[in-house]
Formats: sequence, C-alpha cells, structure tokens
Amino acid sequence: MTTEQPVETVETVDVVVIGTGPGGEDATGRLARAGLDVVAVEARLVGGECPYFGCIPTKMMVRASDALAEARRAATLAGRVDVAPDWAPVA
Repeated sequence: MTTEQPVETVETVDVVVIGTGPGGEDATGRLARAGLDVVAVEARLVGGECPYFGCIPTKMMVRASDALAEARRAATLAGRVDVAPDWAPVA
C-alpha cells in the first residue's frame, strides 16, 4: 500500500506582511501599488479587530451619544428640540 505525499507549492514573493491590522493593511496596499509581489498573512480578521469590534464600532457609538447629548443642549442655545435615541442605525 502506498501513501500519497502532499504536493508542496513554493511561491516566491518580494514581501510577506505578517498581520493585517491597520498598519499591515496599509503596508500591503502601498507595496502592491509600488509593483511588488506581496503576500499578507493573518490568523484571524483581515484588517485587524478595528472594523469588526474594535475602534470603528466604538467610534460610531461614541459619536452617536455625543450627537444626542449635543442635540439635548439645543434648548439652552437656540430653541426647542425633541430628541429620541434610536440605536438601530449604530448597530
């Protein structure tokens, strides 16, 4: 009985970027645009955690709450305003 060995493929590239967080994603794009052959290696989420549950969602929630707080101040500055929070757009 013979067992087949896996076929190995070797590819030569100019640059290997390890990690595709904001820095790795930027570096990969710039290097590729410069004409280099680039491979990015990521264990989890392309783009890092930011687009999924890190800084971008947090910034959306903070900005939305700031907008609500500012709108509530309108009555002291320029007249009457009714503010009703709706977190669906943020979610």
